[in-house]
Amino acid sequence: MKEIPKNKRYALGWYNEGITLLSIKDYEEANAFFDNALKAIPDHPDFLIGKGDVLLATGKFSDAHHFYQEAINQEPTNFRAWIRSGSTLLRMGKNKEALETFEKARELFEYDGELWLGIGIALLRMDRVKEASEALKKAMRLKPNQPALWYFLSTLEKSDENALKLLIRGNRMDPTNLDILLEMTKRLLHMERQEKAAETLRKAYQVDPDNDLVIRMITHYRTVTGKEPL
Repeated sequence: MKEIPKNKRYALGWYNEGITLLSIKDYEEANAFFDNALKAIPDHPDFLIGKGDVLLATGKFSDAHHFYQEAINQEPTNFRAWIRSGSTLLRMGKNKEALETFEKARELFEYDGELWLGIGIALLRMDRVKEASEALKKAMRLKPNQPALWYFLSTLEKSDENALKLLIRGNRMDPTNLDILLEMTKRLLHMERQEKAAETLRKAYQVDPDNDLVIRMITHYRTVTGKEPL
């Protein structure tokens, strides 16, 4: 962390409280503490990243990206700021810009699993499948405990059975990951395991009953099976 002036070290307490609240998903309170820290030191990169993390978690991707860029402007060697910026660009659908951002992060440090996951996702969305596969495998070696990694690896599998093994691994890490649950449902339906598909789809519905992708999968299940999954 960038050094904090002695007369403003009280701001570190606000920052640490914000981090704690962010970890338990109390976003409103976390945001207030990061704001307090930034009032004390407006240009501190870690405080800017903390604020960006709250905005990212609450779906305000453009605003989050602004704070990550401000952190980069203040500290161009801040690896975490580059990674967060790239991840936010992915959320915004700006895959080429995201890849460029991850490549900048790679110049700082290349042995990071989150970095290679981001690169893999960007390449996959740009239909550079072979390169994406290589990047995701690097992510698997460096940081296998990323649920999203196993989802994206599964999308490269033609075999439903092999894909399901990857998805189950990711699901064990994060049982509420909708991408994983919906991909599991799709693969199970393709394998004609209708009851298991319905069970998985119900779990997705419990996580977010208003999610458009969940609603579409429910409709797809009814079309394919002629049955009601819920």
